[in-house]
Amino acid sequence: MRDIGTSPAQSSSRNVLEKPWDLSEEEFIKRAKSQLLMPTFCRVKDSTIDLTEETTRIEREIDRRVAALYGVKSETDLLLVGGKEW
Repeated sequence: MRDIGTSPAQSSSRNVLEKPWDLSEEEFIKRAKSQLLMPTFCRVKDSTIDLTEETTRIEREIDRRVAALYGVKSETDLLLVGGKEW
């Protein structure tokens, strides 16, 4: 999309091939109608999974540090930070 001067965020297309990471391999093959793209699909999907796992790990670390900063000891305490229920 960037090659044609369009931002992916501005796309109003409902074409699921614009978000291949949301598809299973079988669904991707069915929609792409070509197995030539499979090595790229698998590589990108694996990379996306790795990035998602890393993001989750970082978010947990941020949550842990923020909880330590505010002295939050349990998940229940998170609901009452600063005297307000969240």
